[in-house]
Amino acid sequence: MRPTTDKVRNAVFSSLFDLVNGAKVLDLFCGTGAYGLEAISRGAAHCTFVDINTDLVKKNTMLTGEKTFRIVKGKAEALLERLNESFDLIFIDPPYGKAEPMELLQKIAENELLANDGVLIYEESIRTQFEYPVETFEITGEKKYGETKIYYLSVKK
Repeated sequence: MRPTTDKVRNAVFSSLFDLVNGAKVLDLFCGTGAYGLEAISRGAAHCTFVDINTDLVKKNTMLTGEKTFRIVKGKAEALLERLNESFDLIFIDPPYGKAEPMELLQKIAENELLANDGVLIYEESIRTQFEYPVETFEITGEKKYGETKIYYLSVKK
């Protein structure tokens, strides 16, 4: 596991401004749940955490006392078509180089998981090629932090 650094997470949330307050959030490859828990602490209405191993996120959510979440155990790629809701913010932080961004983003688009005015944040290594469905999404920003690159995407209008 490679948790997102506090510096990167703080920078991401600073760039989102007031989009977090009241948002429905999806945290894919959640690991410890750092992105989703940060969103909840900043006023998100609800967070759905998804990971193949949910032990850490279960422990961390119990420590908060919050009830504004659900935890789904399984492979993110396989679960996307079963979520049946749209999200204002989607955080995707897979193990670097281990997920196919194109496949994930196509499934997100096909299942209309990102709200029309929502923001998707994809974290990846600067060494990994980032391909995405250009007919469906547009990159609205990119930031580099050491070995980490953050991509901000929205639904193409």
